[in-house]
Amino acid sequence: MEPSEELSLVRRAQSGDRAAFEDLIRAHARLVWASVYGWVKDPTWTEDVVQETFLKAWEALRSLKQPEAYRGWLLTIARRLAWRQAELAGRSGPMPEGPEPPAPVETADPEEARDQVQKALARLPERYRVPVTLHFLNGMEYGAIEKTTGLANGSLRGLVARGVAKLRAELAPWWRSRHGSS
Repeated sequence: MEPSEELSLVRRAQSGDRAAFEDLIRAHARLVWASVYGWVKDPTWTEDVVQETFLKAWEALRSLKQPEAYRGWLLTIARRLAWRQAELAGRSGPMPEGPEPPAPVETADPEEARDQVQKALARLPERYRVPVTLHFLNGMEYGAIEKTTGLANGSLRGLVARGVAKLRAELAPWWRSRHGSS
């Protein structure tokens, strides 16, 4: 979505236009979902937090002073709700900063491999985690991610490549401990 189109939708939604807000939800749902999933690492919690995020955003939208900052404002709401959800569930410690295994996973225990990849993905900084999650876990093409995040295609591809490299480096010690030095 073009920034000017987003700004127009935000302003219309601030005036009470529900259809405009529904367009904003469609435009940002994957980004919010990927971000929240990286923080809470549970699909059920993620769905709950995403729904609550958009509900809170609708309720507070009229108070948003800088409509051009909508995306960051929305992710801030999501981050705070995810943190609160983690606290209510008894998790402690800082929220994790947010998948591709370093080698074929067929020889690994699939559940253990999935857990390791999710943990490594959660430790990635958000700037890498969001595009990697959108591309590999949500199956989004680069063009769609570009429209969702507002990142230029070249920057986006670089972030995905660096994110995957960081995941490989993070997962390499675990992989070697299970499968030797290959």
